[in-house]
Amino acid sequence: VGSEMCIRDRFWTGSKTELIELIYALDSSGAINSGTTDIKQLASAFEHLFNIDLGHYYHTIIEIRARKCSKTKFLDKLIDHLMRRFNEAEQ
Repeated sequence: VGSEMCIRDRFWTGSKTELIELIYALDSSGAINSGTTDIKQLASAFEHLFNIDLGHYYHTIIEIRARKCSKTKFLDKLIDHLMRRFNEAEQ
């Protein structure tokens, strides 16, 4: 029961598009179950983990692929924030 309460208290506070970009990146990397989990299972797991309905995520990935600017905008943001954290820790 205790761990179940923790799961219910987790919420994705970024945009749905950001989470979908992350899910597809993880899927593409093969980092989860050696790449054997299909995108539907992965999306469902993240929906459960973060109490969110991703809706028609396959439409969103089409929109992400059609971006004129960076197609990996959220991943770029994650790298930037992590590098800043590393740099601040070194000072």
